[in-house]
Amino acid sequence: MMVMAAPVRAQNQPVHMRPEFPLIFPLTTTGKDGRDVTVKYPVMINPATVLKPGMVLRTIYVLSTYSEGSSDLALAHHGTMEESYARNAFGANGSEEQKLPPEVAHELEGYRRTVWEVPNNFVLAMAQYPTDAMHLIYSPTGKSQDLHDERFGFFDGLFVGLPVGKVTVIAVEKESKGDKAGIKAGDEIVAVGGMSTQNDLATFASAYSSAKKVATENEASSYAMTIRPEGKGEAQTANIPLPPKITGNLMSGFLDEDKPVKKDAPAKPAGP
Repeated sequence: MMVMAAPVRAQNQPVHMRPEFPLIFPLTTTGKDGRDVTVKYPVMINPATVLKPGMVLRTIYVLSTYSEGSSDLALAHHGTMEESYARNAFGANGSEEQKLPPEVAHELEGYRRTVWEVPNNFVLAMAQYPTDAMHLIYSPTGKSQDLHDERFGFFDGLFVGLPVGKVTVIAVEKESKGDKAGIKAGDEIVAVGGMSTQNDLATFASAYSSAKKVATENEASSYAMTIRPEGKGEAQTANIPLPPKITGNLMSGFLDEDKPVKKDAPAKPAGP
């Protein structure tokens, strides 16, 4: 199971970026009556998810009824992440013990049915929700039965997109690794770890994951990101720091915190 590193900000606070995340998120409306919310240009909301124009954003939520205080749906569901996102009532073996708690199922069903028709609802939610726990329900095809549920996450504090057809930093989380490396909004990301982004967000995410993995395996103190400041002039190298290596795998989850993984339900404690 992946171990999540505690972010610089408090986990119950919204993310603070330069510019501020809710104000910079590229929302617009689409559809026959202009009542579907989408994005102006492609953006990555986590290392595995690209939102594209035409995809319909339905609602943003933070799980609130789970009694143990976790916003992680897999933990609430006691099943795999896939089963949780699909909101299946049971886990792999059909056991009653893996049934989604009724209050959680009721809340999630409410979110699934909710459709926000104006960008301002998303802006207000982004401004007040704890970003590490914030989920987006959206439809890649615009069809109501085709829903995806994804959690927000950033690349060492970088929110990236394709505003002009190039992998560009849209905003930078304050005091994050990216911020400390000197990366700013408007910078074009040319390569990560020597691998070209090819003006493609999925390629950027792959290069990012590979660069962090190689740096971690080599016990390096940082990995390189090649940027073009404000998308102009000569490319420069920014070194993104990695946490110090500790014997064994104690820090492995921290080092790979942005790598998309499949997360199973937590294992039961061993007996005495």
